[in-house]
Amino acid sequence: MGGNEEEIIGKLERGEVKLYEIDKEVGDSNRAARIRRAFLEKKMGVELKNIGSTSIDFNDATNRNIENPIGAVQVPLGYCGDLNMNGEYAKGSYPVLLATTEGRLVAGISRGMSALNKAGGVVSSVIKDGITRDVLVRVSGIKDASKLMRWIESKEGIDFFGNEFSKNASHGRFIEARPFTTGREVHIRIKATSGAAMGMNMITIASKASVDAMIKHVEERLGIKVAIISESGNMCTDKKPAFINFIEGRGTSVVAEAMVPRQIVADVFKAEPEKMAELNLLKNLTGSALAGSHGFNAHIANALAAMYIAHGQDAAQVVEGAQAITQAFATEEGLYVSVTMPSIEVGTYGGGSKRETQREALSLLGLYGENDTEGRTRLAFAEIVAGVCLAGELNLLAAESTKDLSKSHSQIKRG
Repeated sequence: MGGNEEEIIGKLERGEVKLYEIDKEVGDSNRAARIRRAFLEKKMGVELKNIGSTSIDFNDATNRNIENPIGAVQVPLGYCGDLNMNGEYAKGSYPVLLATTEGRLVAGISRGMSALNKAGGVVSSVIKDGITRDVLVRVSGIKDASKLMRWIESKEGIDFFGNEFSKNASHGRFIEARPFTTGREVHIRIKATSGAAMGMNMITIASKASVDAMIKHVEERLGIKVAIISESGNMCTDKKPAFINFIEGRGTSVVAEAMVPRQIVADVFKAEPEKMAELNLLKNLTGSALAGSHGFNAHIANALAAMYIAHGQDAAQVVEGAQAITQAFATEEGLYVSVTMPSIEVGTYGGGSKRETQREALSLLGLYGENDTEGRTRLAFAEIVAGVCLAGELNLLAAESTKDLSKSHSQIKRG
């Protein structure tokens, strides 16, 4: 494609070239982004000056994070202060950044963090770890489905999947393959660790290769004809609310807790542990149950989304992560609070974590996982995410128990 940018824009207008062809022809995705943006500005009569203001290198981002880029959308980034973590992997003080357009979120979580820090910090533990992918296959009928399921769960099947998976995942470690059936279809839910990466690409590739090898093996050994229907049969379950993730976990399952002394509850929140605990029962547990909610918490999705966007995570996976339980109990000492989060799906290397600003945010935590083959940075980050969610829950319980929620929101600029 020859010519200057005006000539290329003219060809786009006439339909002589496609948007995705520009990068290859001009040999520079940054220039291609500028051309597409100029084309759209001319087409719609709108100036996109701010969208065009970005530090992203589209030569690296195109086909890794985005297609047909025209620029970037900016989200305000706030600093909440540092959160003290006493976890299995996250040990020490970590600066917390939140990317959000919701007023009072940074201030509220900062207040929750202040109370947690005064109480000695957040205690956290990784309960489970492993990303999942469900490969959906079809056999002739239920007899073959039962035979296939028994083989998958046998020692031979477990060893077979483990060996095949390891051939196609350099940093992933196979955990299990669990079969489920509906008639002649069999869902094979495969779980594996993923090093520092969140792991969806790894597990998709390795799971497909493992099932391809399985098909050949069981046809020869068991006489079962198997066909893949989908490389993702939705029992994973990715980016949809699902109780299998709530119960079995997906990504990293973390519990974060703290005991906040009465004096700190009074000094920081002007609140009472008994009223906060009662509110948690009636709102987060009873109210959520009455609504048929998949999550039993106040607003964990808020902290999750802000943490995910700031640190290059897949924002759509807030759906699974927000399936969490908040607990609060008043004791003689003060207020015990915890969040149980079965599905924190994060990575510290690859995907969106490589983008310029997101990489800086992870580096600020000391957790950019470029050379982390064991995934310790990912597990530490998951614990920090849970700690930030705990701070958000603690603060909102306090604000609502003292009837300060509307007062806080009334301070937000309007219009």
